[in-house]
Amino acid sequence: MNRSVKFAVSLPESDFQELEGYRKKEGVSRSRLVLEALRLWKENKETKKMVRIYQEGYRRVPEKVHEIAGWEKASAENFSQEDW
Repeated sequence: MNRSVKFAVSLPESDFQELEGYRKKEGVSRSRLVLEALRLWKENKETKKMVRIYQEGYRRVPEKVHEIAGWEKASAENFSQEDW
């Protein structure tokens, strides 16, 4: 396990109270809550990066009309076989 490091964080009182409410409700320590928040933040940043990369690629190489028609047909055939 990595060595833990302590650090101080300053928050507005209202944000601290909100954090404490979440922490107590979830039954976790402040350290655990901050660690989970950091991990979610990093995951969110990575997801946004991947979406941006996908969108840029799509703009460079958009699908062609005949490709869309083929995908629509394949989707309709597959979805029609599902039990709704």
